[in-house]
Amino acid sequence: MKIAQILSVALLVGGWAVSPAVAQSDAVMLVPGVYTTPEISAKCSAYARSKTQSNEDSRRQTLALACAQKLWAQEIKKRKKG
Repeated sequence: MKIAQILSVALLVGGWAVSPAVAQSDAVMLVPGVYTTPEISAKCSAYARSKTQSNEDSRRQTLALACAQKLWAQEIKKRKKG
């Protein structure tokens, strides 16, 4: 079940995926199309933990992936401007 949810999130965000050429060396790919940095991962993990209960692992993973996708897109915009 967890894998299905992660894959569905990956497919949903795949349309907005950043190409690997844009991904900088400090980024890693969580699932296809979702990149992160250590700072983004820390923020998203804390956010997901605050929004879920202890027994909601799949929801926490889904929230963390969605958060990482959003923050990565913001990071790319900053890098393109600067």
